[in-house]
Amino acid sequence: MIEDLLHYRTDINIAAGKLLISEPLLLDESFNKSVIFMCHHDAKESVGYVLNRYANDDLSNYIPDMNGINFPLHRGGPVGLDSLHILHTVPELIGGEHIQEGIYWGGELESAVEQIKLGRITETNCKFFLGYSGWGEGQLDAELDMQSWLVSNASIALVFETANEYVWKQSIANLGNKFNPLLYVPQRPELN
Repeated sequence: MIEDLLHYRTDINIAAGKLLISEPLLLDESFNKSVIFMCHHDAKESVGYVLNRYANDDLSNYIPDMNGINFPLHRGGPVGLDSLHILHTVPELIGGEHIQEGIYWGGELESAVEQIKLGRITETNCKFFLGYSGWGEGQLDAELDMQSWLVSNASIALVFETANEYVWKQSIANLGNKFNPLLYVPQRPELN
């Protein structure tokens, strides 16, 4: 029964601006019940950021100029944990590369810090990530073939306005009723 649930697929192709939703039994600690916003995908490499994992740290610990301003930091993935990355909806304030309708990648860090201080950048329009999720040539395609991920469309509401603890469930629910049984797969089915 559970094995049948894990053979679901969407008809959406992986590309920048799409989501990777982990299958419920993906046991890799970095990706268990994670949702990744993809910023780049081509034949040679893929890059994205886990939307629903906090880094157990604060942005002010990496940017001294923030002096006591608390701003959450997400763990974007297991690669490059010494690097900061930004997803946002405010290109007029900090620049960045357009990924999909209303969502931008990167930008000017100094401008972002200034806009945080002014209250123009908040959690609802900007996420900072420590590290990223990356795949080399053919690696992500192989994982998709193994059905480790579902591919879905992204929305500003899901990326910026949905609380971390609800992102995975909401992503599954957004796929439609056919996928709802995935919401009830136990974390360790062998124990049931």
